[in-house]
Amino acid sequence: MEILLLVTLLLALSALAGLLLLGLRVRRFGRQIAAFESHIHSLTENLNALCSGAVGVDQRVSNLERTGRDLTHRQESMESQQNDRPYGEAIQLVQQGASAHRLVEELGLSHSEAELVVMLHGAGKKQ
Repeated sequence: MEILLLVTLLLALSALAGLLLLGLRVRRFGRQIAAFESHIHSLTENLNALCSGAVGVDQRVSNLERTGRDLTHRQESMESQQNDRPYGEAIQLVQQGASAHRLVEELGLSHSEAELVVMLHGAGKKQ
């Protein structure tokens, strides 16, 4: 009977030691889980910050694209005005009595353009 009691006592001590080791492991895993949760929380905050930043960048890119389109339109408009300028000068010269030949020489208009300006704005035009 003593042997049975001794074996039971050893089994109980072994079970107790096993439970103690199991408890320690559970505790260690609990700390690891807490550390992982903290890390996940930190990563989530970083991801949220990146997403917010991306929205701001997207808005800035849209603004830059809009500004680029506006500048392109303004440049095209200015180039168009510069290209129309010789006709304004040509009209003034014709109203002062210039010939089609002079318009070709001074303003670089084609002969047919110069003749058309003279016909439309020349001194012989009916007023």
